[in-house]
Amino acid sequence: MENHSHYAERVTRPFFFLLALWLVSSSCSPQSITTAPLLATTPAWAEVVSSVACQADVPSLISAQADHHADAPSLADRSSLDQAEIIFSNGLGLEAGWSAALAATPTPVFEAATALNLTSGDPHLWLDPNLVRTLLPSIETALITHGNLTDVELSLCRQETDRQLAALDTDLAQRISVIPVAQRLLVTDHQFLSHLAARYDITVAATMVDGNSSLQETSTARLAQLVSTMESTGTSVIAVAENAHLEEAHRLAEETGAQLVEVPVAPLPHQSLADVLTELIDGLVAAWQNS
Repeated sequence: MENHSHYAERVTRPFFFLLALWLVSSSCSPQSITTAPLLATTPAWAEVVSSVACQADVPSLISAQADHHADAPSLADRSSLDQAEIIFSNGLGLEAGWSAALAATPTPVFEAATALNLTSGDPHLWLDPNLVRTLLPSIETALITHGNLTDVELSLCRQETDRQLAALDTDLAQRISVIPVAQRLLVTDHQFLSHLAARYDITVAATMVDGNSSLQETSTARLAQLVSTMESTGTSVIAVAENAHLEEAHRLAEETGAQLVEVPVAPLPHQSLADVLTELIDGLVAAWQNS
């Protein structure tokens, strides 16, 4: 029987990597955003929607390097929204700076959180590939209404996307399986790993801030409380989103002797969603092994 990890490496990574390369080249051009009938707010959703749409051009409104929580549209972006056929967004306040523009545009907006019947909580939905899989039929339906592909074409591409995500999910589960479930404890800087944690039996013992935005600030009292929580639960890993709460996280790591790991949460140029999730899981596994 073929090893699942090798299968996922061979099938999933090349597919998403090539797709990500193509998306980066298209989303970097203001011209492509201006004329694109399909838009997504974030690089991760642009990749997923493009895959379901048979690799159609789906530029990301928020650039790969931007903080999703802090980004806001320009006047040119607002014009692009109005000219599109449909916009795919995340919801749950992730694109807070875009909320007013998305509400004002006459263009239909597909919101992932709404499609999942979620009204609150962690907005980082794409960090669970199985959760993304559950959205594919809804994305397909939206594309049937607002795209220019046939039902048969979209069905085939949606099924292929589902197979790729299933293989990725299997690979991630195998990668983390080297760590006993009881040892999969961590503290995060904000609430961004809830969906990933639920999927792969990870316990988030506490967070440095109560909310799900990297823009929120922690306090000295909160850090002192975290020290106590980490000691009582035996938590020895701190995971922070790249460039978020690093100074406070370093202080907490020094105080507790915990392993500090910066993990990616969204694809950068020349990265795919599969790359990001693999790097994230591998980073956590390495931190647990070294703790």
